[in-house]
Amino acid sequence: MKNKFICWCGNTQPYDFSNEYAECRKCGTLVSLSGFTPEKLVVQDDEQGFYSKKYWLDHQQEDLGLPSIFQRSRRDLTERNLHWLKTLQRFSLPPASILELGCAHGSFVALLKQAGYQATGLELSPWVAKFGHDTFDVPILVGPVETQNLQKASLDVIAMMDVLEHLPDPLVTLRHCLELLKPDGILLIQTPQFREGISYESLVATSHPFLSLLQPDEHLYHFSERSVTEFFKRLGVDHIQFESAIFAHYDMFLAVSRVPFRVNAPEQVEAALLATPNGRIALALLDLRERELDFQSKWSNAESDRAARLEVIHSQGREIGELKVQLETLRSSL
Repeated sequence: MKNKFICWCGNTQPYDFSNEYAECRKCGTLVSLSGFTPEKLVVQDDEQGFYSKKYWLDHQQEDLGLPSIFQRSRRDLTERNLHWLKTLQRFSLPPASILELGCAHGSFVALLKQAGYQATGLELSPWVAKFGHDTFDVPILVGPVETQNLQKASLDVIAMMDVLEHLPDPLVTLRHCLELLKPDGILLIQTPQFREGISYESLVATSHPFLSLLQPDEHLYHFSERSVTEFFKRLGVDHIQFESAIFAHYDMFLAVSRVPFRVNAPEQVEAALLATPNGRIALALLDLRERELDFQSKWSNAESDRAARLEVIHSQGREIGELKVQLETLRSSL
């Protein structure tokens, strides 16, 4: 092992998973063995730091094979951003105050503002923060959340999409985030899901998409449902609602609160969006997304039905062929 194993839960007894990760059987977390200090989250030089400009322009595309930030700033709006907004509105309506950690190009912040929320983003790289601000005209803070001049108990929501797995000391960061939230505030989190009981060998054998998320230099903790529940219990938070993740084959999506959730009815969500002209545009985008998903579902069902019907036709063809052979054999024997 490259570094001494220690899980966020304090366990120091690892269970071998792969050359780059160990499994904590005490809490159910997959832990990187590479190590990463909190100091690396501070981008002193946007040409050299790990999460600097190069992370977005070189590493994401060349090393991970992901779309460029320029492509994502256009694509994310019509897919994942709308998915996140739909879920968020079940728990919090505009004009709630929201901070998105790791907002990247800022499109989700822009959509939130369109829907009527008081939204701000946060990024580590000055370059990507400026890119997001210039692209979507949204406010984006720069640096770790712990270094920001934010008032305690001032936020209704903190969203962190694909951020939790990057944190060197997640307990410290999330404890700070909870202090920034109002007593009834919520955390909205998307993060990769480690499914306990699965082996690295089985992931490789099946070419499982979770393999692409095993990036030990940046994905430091992969939580399971059990471990993320234990994680928040450690922070004194007992209310967790697991939602449908947009990429459910390798992600999990959850809302977290210190008090029981108050879930908004669809009528309440619609009324809140219809209250402003910009909100109506956001509602139209959500409606369009629903129609798209409905079409995709119907198309998938139609394709499955077509494939099943085709298999029946092929099966009947084989049976007819076999009957013909039997008939010819019978004729030749007479």
